[in-house]
Amino acid sequence: MTDFHVALKTLLDSAPRAGTEQISLTGACDRVLAQDVLTPEDMPPFSKSAMDGYACRSEDISEGMRMLEMIPAGRRPRHTIIPGTCSKIMTGAMIPEGADTVLIVEKATIRDGLVYGTPSAVTNIMVQGEDLKKGDRVMEKGTVLRPQHLALLAACGIDLVTVSQKIPVGILSTGNELAEPGQVTESGKIFNSNAWSLMAMASGSGGIPSYYGIASDTLEDTRCKLSRALENNWVVLISGGVSEGDYDHVPAAIRELGFEILFDRVRVQPGKPTTFAVSRETGKYIFGLPGNPVSSFVQCLLMVKPFLSAMQGARTEPVAARLPLKGHFRRRNSGRMAHIPLRINPEGTCTPLPYNGSAHLASLASAHALGRIPVGIDRIEEGETIEVLFFY
Repeated sequence: MTDFHVALKTLLDSAPRAGTEQISLTGACDRVLAQDVLTPEDMPPFSKSAMDGYACRSEDISEGMRMLEMIPAGRRPRHTIIPGTCSKIMTGAMIPEGADTVLIVEKATIRDGLVYGTPSAVTNIMVQGEDLKKGDRVMEKGTVLRPQHLALLAACGIDLVTVSQKIPVGILSTGNELAEPGQVTESGKIFNSNAWSLMAMASGSGGIPSYYGIASDTLEDTRCKLSRALENNWVVLISGGVSEGDYDHVPAAIRELGFEILFDRVRVQPGKPTTFAVSRETGKYIFGLPGNPVSSFVQCLLMVKPFLSAMQGARTEPVAARLPLKGHFRRRNSGRMAHIPLRINPEGTCTPLPYNGSAHLASLASAHALGRIPVGIDRIEEGETIEVLFFY
């Protein structure tokens, strides 16, 4: 059985790098930046007022100042500030030449047509280039672009970015017991849930998922559907059929298709029979994931998502923290690193949810995160901390 961290390093070291493409900001959210971005000009591009007020010389504030003009945002000043003068200015407007401060309107008074105020150490001016200088690296390659990144790129006047290509991912389920949602089921059948969670998770990780249906529990059908999924995809995720039962044909089908299995048992719970294979000839990859839906979800979160991110050169770290446990945790066997569903409480603690095992989707759907329990730990008492892996 392979240690989890060894298995993760194995697949990350195997990840090839995707190509690149240039796209507009319109479709750039959640894409991975493939090149550093340098700012084309200072940010802000000119010194501007941080408040509504009067642009002036600080030494003139208490003496009374004659107003020259009104400067709205978006219009260049027409007058230079000279001794004894000021210009009324709106937030975001360009500071006129000669001014070194903005007297805010709340602290200004007007008497006999002159503007008076009390000098302050605060200038209320956003200075040209104080955020970024022209040529500064505004964003590193490997950044997963979120809305805040798009806002910064747009503020720099950048409308096109070079990103990593998305990864075509084939999704396949196995098992005679499965029926698709919406179908009329026979006794003994269950609905196929893995395909939908895997497609959603692949899509959210820079993948382009395609679904290839359910393979029956025969070697021939498993091999046939797996081969079809491999035709147009770089990575294939197949759930079920990876254990050692009489109807578990995925490992044999993988080998018959010329793939080398790099690991097929991982010291982790749930999801021990997770399999990772590579074709040296085609450069394609197969993840054999457990059929139990919680196991499939957890291993996609822990292994598939990092692999897809690595293919795109993403600089990602798991969103994790250590939080004190509210309640306690017990397990009978501590031989594998375990993951349990948790809810995060408003006071900054976390609570284990009732969990009946790797088919208990209702518990997973109510969770905010997974709690990770290391090998050798069989109990965590209330108040002790636990490593928390957040879903998002």
